[in-house]
Amino acid sequence: MKKTASILISLMFATATFGQVAQTWVVQNGTPKMKIFATDTKMPAAVELQRVLEKMTGAKIDISKAQQNSQGIYVGKASDFPWLKLAKDKDISSLGPEGCIVRGTGRNLLLLGGGDKGAEHAVMTFLDNLGCRWFFPGEVWEVVPRTKTISGTWNIVDGPDFNIQRGLWYGFGAYGPNASDKQAWDRHNRMGGSVEVSIGHVSHGLTNEDFEKTPELFAMNKGVRVKGSKPCYSHPDYIKRATEQALAAAASGRQMISMTPADGLGYCECPLCHEWAKGGEVFWDKGSQFATRPDGKLVCITSESLFNCINVVADALAEKYPGVLIGTYAYSAYSHPPSFPVRPNVFIQTTTAYRRTPISLQQQLALFKEMGVQSGIRGYWSVYQWDWDGPVVSGELELPRLANDIHFYHNNNVRSLNTEMSCNWAPRGIGYYVGARMLWDVDANPKALIADFYEKAFGPAARPMERYYIRWLGEGVRVTTAIAATPVKPPRGEVFKAKPAAAEPVDELGDVEQAKFGIGSMKAAYADLDEAARLVKDMPEYKARVDHLRLYAIYLTFRLRLDEIAKTGDKDAIVKAVEAETVFGARIMKTNMIHTRPLIGKAFHRRFKSYSSYLEGLPEWPASPNDGWNKGFRVTRDDVPGEAEIEKLWAENTAWLGER
Repeated sequence: MKKTASILISLMFATATFGQVAQTWVVQNGTPKMKIFATDTKMPAAVELQRVLEKMTGAKIDISKAQQNSQGIYVGKASDFPWLKLAKDKDISSLGPEGCIVRGTGRNLLLLGGGDKGAEHAVMTFLDNLGCRWFFPGEVWEVVPRTKTISGTWNIVDGPDFNIQRGLWYGFGAYGPNASDKQAWDRHNRMGGSVEVSIGHVSHGLTNEDFEKTPELFAMNKGVRVKGSKPCYSHPDYIKRATEQALAAAASGRQMISMTPADGLGYCECPLCHEWAKGGEVFWDKGSQFATRPDGKLVCITSESLFNCINVVADALAEKYPGVLIGTYAYSAYSHPPSFPVRPNVFIQTTTAYRRTPISLQQQLALFKEMGVQSGIRGYWSVYQWDWDGPVVSGELELPRLANDIHFYHNNNVRSLNTEMSCNWAPRGIGYYVGARMLWDVDANPKALIADFYEKAFGPAARPMERYYIRWLGEGVRVTTAIAATPVKPPRGEVFKAKPAAAEPVDELGDVEQAKFGIGSMKAAYADLDEAARLVKDMPEYKARVDHLRLYAIYLTFRLRLDEIAKTGDKDAIVKAVEAETVFGARIMKTNMIHTRPLIGKAFHRRFKSYSSYLEGLPEWPASPNDGWNKGFRVTRDDVPGEAEIEKLWAENTAWLGER
């Protein structure tokens, strides 16, 4: 289910009415024409709608408890307002838990969902149509256009294309303010899902006492049962234990129960597991056990034993709790699909990395699709110890790969994407934003989304900011066309054109070479940001966003300065440079520009490993990385540099770069 009609309204002019749809006035010349009605006046979606509309128009808009014959903006589930007599409306009756409708009838504006999440999505869809954007987390990156009048015709029926799950999560967690900002960003960008996906690593409570009583429940490695190891998924008693625990979890109300093994390798090699080879010789490949059976079928021993166990548990659940699902990864040593069908009440998330199988992701998804599996993807859009919050983006988040991957997933029956990310919106925010929008609407044009970002986030500074992003992210983020000339939907098969044609010529940015991180590229980035800052110096909202990226550039310069000082071998100077980078990183934590939590937390040792000989013995560098949290200069800070300090640091770093 997607949009049956989507009229992108003008804030100021009327369009023709049809059917139940009519010109609807929300605010006229600063005067509210409607109240907001909800079942609860403290309903978060209604309160957020009130806040944003008042910020847009300056009008005071009340929220009241809905009653029959109320005239205004209805916010909630369609079933909350029976007097509207919407039960027979085919658009509304087919919404599903996350589906939503935005409809103006002249008398009322309906912002309704099939479920609570759908009602929230209806509000966000309406605000998005009004031009509101939440590009990155935090108040600075909220875009709310100003107007005295809001009117138009609306008839939008919508819902997510990835309807099981749309999840982007911080791999190292986040400090309180960052976590709160991210939760708000998720709501505004319609993240979520219709199912609470449960696929965490589990071992069903096996203990050392179990090992003493029944060592056969544990994995055999090199002929020996290993205490504390993974289970033997072929053992009937383990399968019985897993079944009993799954049934108990279902009885407690759980809608998805994980059967994902504990992380890491060390799967069972016992004769019972090797029976899955059916006489074929077992061999090792990519760290996993395989065999070519006498019938010529290549099988993975771990996958055969694990998914057989999962099927047994799934059968028991289907009989007693038919609505409950089993959740599991297809990952690591069990990436390879089993030789038999997986039960229809099993949800599988395949992974884009750590794949111990000779087949491609496309082949893997195709096999699961043939089985009729409800499948998802577990991705890796950003991992701190892989990219260190650096400015150059590659891998799954690189455009156009990101857009093409999302299309590929959707075309292969994937309806859930759950991906690791970092709180590093300065270098990777464009990818996170485009990805989130495409998870809602897989046919959204990435170029249109990026052009919209440049224009709405930076206004008159859009062109130098485009040049800045191209420098780090490459041609995938070049638009250089007016937004109006960029089609919202690309033709099928043309997911991502490198350079869509403009209706009229516009000034070209010229050649911008994608950079490697270094002193030369930082000089060029400083020049881009200098130009942007000058163009918006008297426009506080645009300037605040440019300044966030200038803070990130200053942080990167501290890294470069550390690298240069390290060449001297001067211990005191090196320690001071490590401190300077760490402290400044902590100071900009609240901006969401870098992932400060791992920088000053348990990844501190990883980040500065090459300087360990200079740092050993300091309170910030104990034997255990976790012991150094909140010691010395490894502490959270609450003093984000203000405009005057930014200018001072900018001048100092510009001079330093100029000397290199």
